[in-house]
Amino acid sequence: MVKGFSALVAVLALGAAVPAMAQAIVVRSTGPSAASYPAGKRLPAGTSVTLRSGDQVTVLDKAGTRVLRGVGSFAIDNAVNRDRGTAALLARSLSNPVAVRAGAVRGEGGPVPGEEPIPVSIWLADIDAAGKGGGRVCLPRGSDLYLWRADSQARRFVWVGEADGGGTVRVAMPAHTSGVAWPRSMLALAEGHRYRISDEGMPGQADAGKSSEFELVMLEPETVPADAAALGTLLLDNGCKAQFDWLATTLERLDG
Repeated sequence: MVKGFSALVAVLALGAAVPAMAQAIVVRSTGPSAASYPAGKRLPAGTSVTLRSGDQVTVLDKAGTRVLRGVGSFAIDNAVNRDRGTAALLARSLSNPVAVRAGAVRGEGGPVPGEEPIPVSIWLADIDAAGKGGGRVCLPRGSDLYLWRADSQARRFVWVGEADGGGTVRVAMPAHTSGVAWPRSMLALAEGHRYRISDEGMPGQADAGKSSEFELVMLEPETVPADAAALGTLLLDNGCKAQFDWLATTLERLDG
């Protein structure tokens, strides 16, 4: 009996230590009140965002992005009625991903010349920014991963491998292709391991020899939430800042 009671106390204590889930997260802010609402600030349910003239704050709530602007007080609550399930689609585990052509996910009109592509998933390692935002990449256990780039005009080759040594794999990124699958059959992804992405480039080019690294954080698939704010919180809590930025930017562009 005492043992069972002690276990219950431990569970309750653990629950009390867990912070309240954010109802919204600040993506960016400008204007006189920007310092009060820095990027990444968690806004719990029941709070209000008070803005002055010239303020604009973009927040990520459970349905996607929301822009608050102008003079007034804006409630952060559960009254969200525009959920299209986009965050859940972006958070689906990847199985046998195919190459993503630039602009191909913009709609029936096909690729849009010069337009930055929209990712089809947040489970990606940006080959130009993988070392930013804490140097971590989150991935549901069992999911595949995209190698992603924003500038897809030219053909590009990168080498991927574990950061502490060992063999490397050469990966081709064809022209006008934004994302290709991680070469899992030749280089397995393991929790807690660090990986390096090195740009082969061309001799004399600025990108030649450029590299970035990331540490892989494995998530249990059942813990990946379907709503955008909870998903953003999960990414930030695990240090996957670059993927949070991709999530917010993608939802913002799709919300249009």
